[in-house]
Amino acid sequence: MPPITVPLRAPELVPGLWVQGPEVSLASCRGRVVLVEFWESTCVNCVRTLPYLKAWHERYAGRGLTVVGVHTPEFDFTADPETVAAAVRAEQIPYPVLLDVGARTWERFANHYWPSRYLIDARGYLRYEHFGEGAYGTTEEWMQRLLQEAGDPAPMPPLLAPVRGEDEPGAVCHRATREVHAGFHRGKLAAPEGYRPGEEVRHTERPEGPAPPGMFGATGLWFHEAEFLEAREPGAALELLCDAAGVHAVLAPGGEAEIEVDGAPIRPEERGGDVHEREGRTRAEWDCGRMVRLVGGGVFRRRRVMLRFPQVGVRVYAFSFSTSCEAVEPPPSRHGPDEVR
Repeated sequence: MPPITVPLRAPELVPGLWVQGPEVSLASCRGRVVLVEFWESTCVNCVRTLPYLKAWHERYAGRGLTVVGVHTPEFDFTADPETVAAAVRAEQIPYPVLLDVGARTWERFANHYWPSRYLIDARGYLRYEHFGEGAYGTTEEWMQRLLQEAGDPAPMPPLLAPVRGEDEPGAVCHRATREVHAGFHRGKLAAPEGYRPGEEVRHTERPEGPAPPGMFGATGLWFHEAEFLEAREPGAALELLCDAAGVHAVLAPGGEAEIEVDGAPIRPEERGGDVHEREGRTRAEWDCGRMVRLVGGGVFRRRRVMLRFPQVGVRVYAFSFSTSCEAVEPPPSRHGPDEVR
C-alpha cells in the first residue's frame, strides 16, 4: 500500500461504548501519534495481527503512541458488549477498544476491510494506511518516523522480528479457500434443498458427493437465517472441502461439536486450540459465541472437514481459513565473489 501523498485530516472517532478504556478522542491526542486498527473478534486475519499491535503498544506507548482498536461487528452477536469484552480479555489486549455498533466510525474513515490500520500524526493528519494482514515492518517504520516528527529524539529500536514464517519478507503463501458464510444472505450452501429463508429444512447428503471448496453441505434439520444456520436436532452436521493450513468456525452460543477430517478424528498434530479427544473422538468446545479453532499445525493441504452438533440451538455463522507460507531463497548471483557489481 503506497503512503498517503497528500495528508488528510483524520475524522474523529464517533462516541460510543468503550469496552476497554481509557476513552480516547483524536482531538485529545494532539501531540501524539495514533494507530487506529479496525478489527473484529471473529476475524482470523484480525486475530493474527494482534501480536504486533500488542507489541507496538508495549514498545511505543511511553514514547507518544496511542493504539486504538475499533471493533466494528460483522455479526449481530459480535455487537454485544459482553461478547467483545470477553474477546478482549481472552486475547489480552492492553489498549483501548471502542465498540463501533452501526459502523459509524467505520463509515467516517470510508473503511471497507477487516483488519485495516491507519496512522495519524501528532497534528491529526492521516499519513499511512494498510488493509489486511502483513506490512508489519513498513507500518512500524512509519510509526517510528511519525514519532520522530512529533519530537522524540531518542534512537528507535530495531523493527520487530516476524512472529510467523509467513510474515517474513518475500515469503510465498499458498492460496487458501476464501471465507465461507453459512446464512442465506451471503452463504454458499450446496444442498439439493437449497436455502429457504426463515424455515426449518431437513437436508440430505448430496448425491454427487461433498461440495466443492468455497461451499458447504448440510445434513439433518437446520433453521435458515440471514446470518446463520441453526441446528434444530441432535446430530445435524455440516461438511466442506477446503485448502488450508488452519480451519476456524464462527459459532454461537457456547457448545460443542464432534469434528472429523477426511472421515477420521483429527490427528494430534493438526488439532486446533479448541479441539481435544474424548472417548476416541475429537471434539471442539467453546464457552461463548466466538471464532473456534478447529484445525491447526501449519500443514497446508486439502481437507474434508465434518462438524456434527449434539446440541440443538448452535448457530453456525462462517468458516475461515488460514494459509502457510514458504521463504524463497534469492537466486544465486551471476557475479563471482570478487567481481564489481
